[in-house]
Amino acid sequence: MNVFSVISEFNPFHNGHKYLINSMREYGATHIAAIMSGNFTQRGEPAILDKYERTRQALNGGVDLVILLPVTHATATAELFAHGGVSIADAIGCCSTLFFGSECGEIEKIEELCDIFESIEFKTWLLGYLTGNITLARARELAVTNMRGKEYAELLRAPNNILAIEYMRAIRNLKSNIKPMTITRLGALHDNAEPVENCASSSFIRSLLESGLEYGKFLPEDSHKITENAIRERKAPVTLESLERVILYRLRTMSENDYRNLPDISEGIENRVKNAVMNVSSLEELFDKIKTKRYTTARLRRLILHALLTLKESDCKILPPYIRVLGFNERGKDILRKMRETAKIPIVMKAQDIKELDFETRRSFECECIADDIYALASPKTSRFGKNYTANIIIDDNKEAGNQK
Repeated sequence: MNVFSVISEFNPFHNGHKYLINSMREYGATHIAAIMSGNFTQRGEPAILDKYERTRQALNGGVDLVILLPVTHATATAELFAHGGVSIADAIGCCSTLFFGSECGEIEKIEELCDIFESIEFKTWLLGYLTGNITLARARELAVTNMRGKEYAELLRAPNNILAIEYMRAIRNLKSNIKPMTITRLGALHDNAEPVENCASSSFIRSLLESGLEYGKFLPEDSHKITENAIRERKAPVTLESLERVILYRLRTMSENDYRNLPDISEGIENRVKNAVMNVSSLEELFDKIKTKRYTTARLRRLILHALLTLKESDCKILPPYIRVLGFNERGKDILRKMRETAKIPIVMKAQDIKELDFETRRSFECECIADDIYALASPKTSRFGKNYTANIIIDDNKEAGNQK
């Protein structure tokens, strides 16, 4: 058994993802485990489809086992997103390879950039640039330009290259034996507004979905059917705007201490948010008022989302403490059987399993429950609360296990 893992959002599962999964098979994977974000994503937004529909898409698209990336890391910076995902891949205990797409497509360059990031010279340059009023991303570019020239610095403008570097850094920091492997992303670049033939970025597909325009050619047939069914049942599309009034209420009623305890808060941005939110009527107006050169829109969305989900800095400091299984097929059963022998952290198949674990693990699970209950308010038809306790594991070809309570 040769288990490959991939850290993913599948938001939604599209042709580029199918290409990635097929490539994993070509490179020797007999079994594939996907570590997937839940109902909220790294962009600071709700996923367009819930985690159970996206699990179905992944299993139909060639994945064998789907494991949750907890909300504490799924909605974090690229560094924490990668570190959380890699820590789970390592904790599986039987995963040989972490596979990912990048704009670069060359693992040697990714490794070299990782070496640069970890050097004293880079850290010195970076600290110098961060004293100015520029973003971390721009400071990184300037530091690498001084060290290696524009060719290497330009690689940092591609978001999947940044994630690839962070995957590599996480593997090193965790002293994991997992082998990193990358291929060039197929077709449209991340967030690219223009599709390439039948390949489009997830953000472009989501924009079509939200506008009610045709998107089917960009998704595998099964993935398209699942999406269409979710739309008919009014489970999708889910957008940040669906939660606008709830977010504004939450921000207006938070205490100063609540703001100070938010993850990734600095430079008094909490005061800008608290002052501005009292006098705005929309999220768009709020972002216009609080954005700065140092705080990108994505970072602000994450900050606002963390406030809504009641996440604290302390929640996000610990590595994912359990392996939450969302779905599997017959080959996925093979991985699970092996994991029973090799897993480094508890495997959670049902909510009852959490009650037997320590406080940090129970708190992490509670964060997921809160996130799922808030997500339930955002779908076109409000769904039931408590789903993280009662939802069935997805098993093969849309067949479900018995009640998992």
